[in-house]
Amino acid sequence: MIELDELKKEFITLRQKVRNGDVFQSLGELMKESLHKMPPQSLTTVSLPVDGEFALKRMQNYTQRADQMTESETATEDFDFQVKDTDLALIVEQLASPLPKYRDTGAFFFLSDMIQNDLLSEEQLRWLTDYLVSDEQLFAHILEPQNDAIYRRSFSVLVLSLLLFSNRIKTPFMSETQLNHVIDQVALYAALERDGRGFIDENGWAHAFTHIGNAVAEIFLMPDLVRADKVFVLGAVLAGYHELSQPLTFGETERLVEVITHISKQHELYADYLLLTLKMWRKDLVTQTPPKTQQQWQQLYNRSQFFHEILLRGKNEVPEAVFDYVSVTKNYLA
Repeated sequence: MIELDELKKEFITLRQKVRNGDVFQSLGELMKESLHKMPPQSLTTVSLPVDGEFALKRMQNYTQRADQMTESETATEDFDFQVKDTDLALIVEQLASPLPKYRDTGAFFFLSDMIQNDLLSEEQLRWLTDYLVSDEQLFAHILEPQNDAIYRRSFSVLVLSLLLFSNRIKTPFMSETQLNHVIDQVALYAALERDGRGFIDENGWAHAFTHIGNAVAEIFLMPDLVRADKVFVLGAVLAGYHELSQPLTFGETERLVEVITHISKQHELYADYLLLTLKMWRKDLVTQTPPKTQQQWQQLYNRSQFFHEILLRGKNEVPEAVFDYVSVTKNYLA
């Protein structure tokens, strides 16, 4: 048994070993061993945000002013538009709300508009990145049974994907140190998340694994990121999926396979790692005793779904060796 800080150190060490060329084929197995040292925990009280109505009114006020600025014929620089730091902190906290009017159509829509329309300063973007990538956001109650902290974790990753996009496409605002920390944290989150819920009744979308796909896709698109780091992130996503014992029923596997097969088409190194992982998954099925519990059966069907999504992508969208291997094994996994 280890603590989260120790697990983080192990993953950072693995990333460096991949960079040094000391680890490749064994990456998935080493990650699995580390993850198994973190046992599930009992459910504890989840702290939820307050002042949702007040935060929503602040968002509406800013949005109205931004719309007026856009529609006006007066030069944009003549408008004194600035989101106060205190309001930004208040609004981003609503990403943890179970209520979609504060979280989804509220804070997420607002932050998305502010980021995409360059209405936050670079200092605010850096602060927002640090806030969302913190342990308190990404790993809140993550080892516990399904709970309302899923919204905090999942929507933090979703907004991080927007920040990574902005950093890549527009003016880079993240330092190398901050960017490396984001990669480490997102990779570990992808490996640890076990809540596969998609749409949750009146609370709306959780969709963590789709959001993981979005953030990881942005990391894979970083032009200056070395291939070893991308292999490390790829390994973390696949290791987390391997451990998942809840069904993904709202297109999450499709999104993950889309992202993973896309990167695997970019260089043979990624294709080789993906193929190696799929072979290890099939070996598990051959060498292990037949599933006996609901958890074991769900893991089997999740992996089977992953194989089938690769086939659905089509031969032209998947590395040839990967597609051929999955085609051969499809009847066994059916």
